[in-house]
Amino acid sequence: MFSLESITTLVQDWLNKTFSPNLALFFEFVIVGVLAIALFAGLGLVLVIMERKVAAWIQIRLGPNRVGPKGMFQSLADTVKLIMKEGLTPDGADKFLFNLAPYIVMMVAMLVLAPIGFAKGFHIWDINIGVLYVSAISSVSVIGILMAGWASNNKYSLLGAMRSGAQMVSYELSVGLSVLSIIVLTGSLGLNDIVLSQQD
Repeated sequence: MFSLESITTLVQDWLNKTFSPNLALFFEFVIVGVLAIALFAGLGLVLVIMERKVAAWIQIRLGPNRVGPKGMFQSLADTVKLIMKEGLTPDGADKFLFNLAPYIVMMVAMLVLAPIGFAKGFHIWDINIGVLYVSAISSVSVIGILMAGWASNNKYSLLGAMRSGAQMVSYELSVGLSVLSIIVLTGSLGLNDIVLSQQD
């Protein structure tokens, strides 16, 4: 397995030598948070353009081809457009819950990253029940979806949110059963153990 343990050890040693233990831990949290947000932003830019190009190829059309060479900067242009758009909150909505809902969904997505090892020694949190943690935390995103639908004070939004919530819960059952077979084969709930069991 590819290892980045030397980089993490080097950064941790430098922080511990330079700052007090509490400040070093704070800076570690900041570095991890910035890297997680950068990963999400980078993946968003790349995967959206890939999805649009593949969909266009399947439908025998060109897809995005105006911004940049062969449309490669289309995701960047869409991001700038979305940032400049006005955020609207419905009149009768519970403004606090309506604005809190997207943050909950994003926090869940970032929390799920914690036990996932990107390389040997390069994970946020090495927990021995990683599969259980991922399945439990990912279930919380349903709350954000339902909260957004309910807080909008619109019966159609609420129905859509309930439909989406039911869909997410039903998919979690099938995903849980498929992951159960991997746990039985490897004999561990730790994601690192599951990866290491495949090396031979």
